[in-house]
Amino acid sequence: MDSKSSTIGLSREGIIQMTTDNRLKLTHLIKKLTDESVEQLLETARKLFAASTTAHRPDCPYCQSGSIVKNGHKCGKQEYRCKECRKTFVSTTNTLMSNSHQPSETWEELIQDTISGESISYSAKRLSISHDCAFHMRHKFLMSLEDVQTEYTVKLGGVSELDETFVLDSYKGKKLPENVNRKPRKHGESAQKAGLSKEYVCICTGIERKGAAMALTVNRAKPSSQELQDVFSEHVSCDTLALCDGLRGYATLEKATGCSVKNVLTEQNHSFFNLNTVNSFHSFIKRRYAFYRGVATKYLNRYNALFGFAFRQIDGAFTRLKSLLLNVSIVDRFYSIRNTVSSGLLAL
Repeated sequence: MDSKSSTIGLSREGIIQMTTDNRLKLTHLIKKLTDESVEQLLETARKLFAASTTAHRPDCPYCQSGSIVKNGHKCGKQEYRCKECRKTFVSTTNTLMSNSHQPSETWEELIQDTISGESISYSAKRLSISHDCAFHMRHKFLMSLEDVQTEYTVKLGGVSELDETFVLDSYKGKKLPENVNRKPRKHGESAQKAGLSKEYVCICTGIERKGAAMALTVNRAKPSSQELQDVFSEHVSCDTLALCDGLRGYATLEKATGCSVKNVLTEQNHSFFNLNTVNSFHSFIKRRYAFYRGVATKYLNRYNALFGFAFRQIDGAFTRLKSLLLNVSIVDRFYSIRNTVSSGLLAL
C-alpha cells in the first residue's frame, strides 16, 4: 500500500480544494477498490491532469513559440510567459478582446448586432453595458474588420460591376474645422450648394455578381482617373469583365490591371450589361447610413468595410470572422480607447 500511497500522493494536488468530508469519502471508496482498479483510476487521473495543464495554452503571439509556461493571473485571466522572447501575455493578447473586460459571449453578440445593423443604444441596452462601452467595442470591431480586409484584399473576378455613390460629409460630434467654408448642417438637411459639390464624399464600390463586395472612400465629389485606379487596381483581377458607367476614369483601369472594361451605356444587351447589382449595394449603404443617422466622415471607411461584408453574408462567413477576430492573433494594431476615437479617415 506504500507504493499506492506514494502514487496517490501525486494526485493529492488535484483534490486539494475538496472539503474534508469529501476527501474522507473519496479515500474510503478508493480503499474498497482492487489494486488494478486503483492503478487504472490513477492512470486516468494523470492523463486528465496532463491534458488540463496543456489544453488551451496558446502559442506566443509575439514570436509564435510554443515553449511557454504559466505566469500567474492578470485581470482574472491566466497569464503566460514565453521562454524564447521572455514576454508575458494572456490568451486574448493581440486579438479583438485584448484589454477588454467583456467576455467573448458579449463580443459575439455585439458583432452580430453590428453586422445586422442594430444601433449602439440597442446593443448597450440588450447586453447590459454602457453606451460608451458599446461604442468603443463597435469601433474596435470595425477597425479590426478594416485591417482584416486590408490584409486579405477583396478580389473581384468574373463579371463585376464598378460604380460610385455619394453621401454628405459629416463632422458628427465635433465643431466644423476652420478650413470648412460652410455653415453647420442639421441632421436631415441637404447640401448648401447645388450639384455634386465638395460637400459630398465619394464611396467607390465594386461587386462581383454572385461574389464579394467592396467599398472605399478616398475623395470628395467626382473621382479622378488616378483615384479610381488607386481604389480598384488591387481589387480587380486581370481576367475580370468590369462593367461601369460612362465615367472616363475607368478607361485607365483597363490599362493598369489588364481587365476588360465595358461601358453599359453603349451596349445593346441591357439584360446583361447593367449595374443593377451595384445599385442594390448602393441602396443597402444608403439605408444603413440613414439608420445610423449619418456616419462621421472620419469613420466612413470603417463602415465601408462593414457594408462590404454585411451585404454579401455567405454561409459560415460570420462564424469564420468571429474565429478570426476573437481567437487568432491577427490584429497587429494596439486598439486602445484613445485611438478608436482619434484615428480614422483623413480629412478629405
